[in-house]
Amino acid sequence: MRRMIYPALAALAAVSFAAPQAAQAQTKVTIGIPTSPPNIVHMPAIVAKELGLYKKAGLDVDIVSLGDGVKVYRALLAGNIDLGLTPGAPTIIGRSNGATVKAVAANLPKFEASMVVRGDIKTMADLKGKRIGIQEPGGFADLLSRSVLRAAKIDPKDVNFVSIASEDVPALVANQVDTAILHVEQEMFAKSKVPDLHAIGRMWELQPKTLYTFLAVTEKTAAANPAMVQAVVTANIEATRILYTDKAKIMPILVKQTGYPEKVLSESFDFMVKECIWDANSGLGPERVNFTADLMTKIGNIKEGKTPKYEEIVDPTFAKKAIEQLGEWKGPVCPTAAF
Repeated sequence: MRRMIYPALAALAAVSFAAPQAAQAQTKVTIGIPTSPPNIVHMPAIVAKELGLYKKAGLDVDIVSLGDGVKVYRALLAGNIDLGLTPGAPTIIGRSNGATVKAVAANLPKFEASMVVRGDIKTMADLKGKRIGIQEPGGFADLLSRSVLRAAKIDPKDVNFVSIASEDVPALVANQVDTAILHVEQEMFAKSKVPDLHAIGRMWELQPKTLYTFLAVTEKTAAANPAMVQAVVTANIEATRILYTDKAKIMPILVKQTGYPEKVLSESFDFMVKECIWDANSGLGPERVNFTADLMTKIGNIKEGKTPKYEEIVDPTFAKKAIEQLGEWKGPVCPTAAF
């Protein structure tokens, strides 16, 4: 009798052990982000991974740094990543040219970057004749520096553009240039070396309606795996809320991921929270999206008559469902409209 029972017990045990393993099987997902090491502004996706929010939703997420936002966008188009943090303007321009990429969230809507200058530059008018640090013509620092010059009503011919390495801080600290476009933690780190460095223009104030970054996905991926996209969007929104509510959980992640001193990171993070850099709802309100689309048309990056409509750029369904699940964010800090 016992010999007859053992096979049955063995089969039952096999089922018992196999069931949890099957239940733990997770969907593989690759998310692209712009910079390596990541800037604080790009942290929602990383926080979601580090705090287990993706895993809890059944996702095995690999976050890859691709150098800049345009490269993330290209990787998305090529199918090399599933979702990506893509720059707002290029994503909208791509849509005008027929690219089937849609924004599903925008938790980084504000243009978080500043022109940081040497101590002898007191106002934007003092930029005339100065050495403007950029990486390459047409690049991120070049475009934003020219935006500051436009605000100062200075002809680009009246400054000296100096190409520097992709890391701006050493060139500014070493007095090789007079200006650099920096993220907040880069600014704080540079000031710890040269205290009279200061921000002469903050892009989120100079361009308050321009949309910085989308969380984007191709229509093909969204249609093929909506549950995966939904899980990523929900986790990213939840992670953004933790940025605003639990600094103690966030700081170890910042130290691990960025390599900056903890004091610099703490000051930078506090400043970014004060400035409400992140949107803890969807960030997909039509004002920023439409303004950016119209601006790209005005300056000639989108052909007249080809400006994409809001509903062509944005798929709000995933963020709306996430907010239904999580509740609309109304504070206690940085309250934002859901849409």
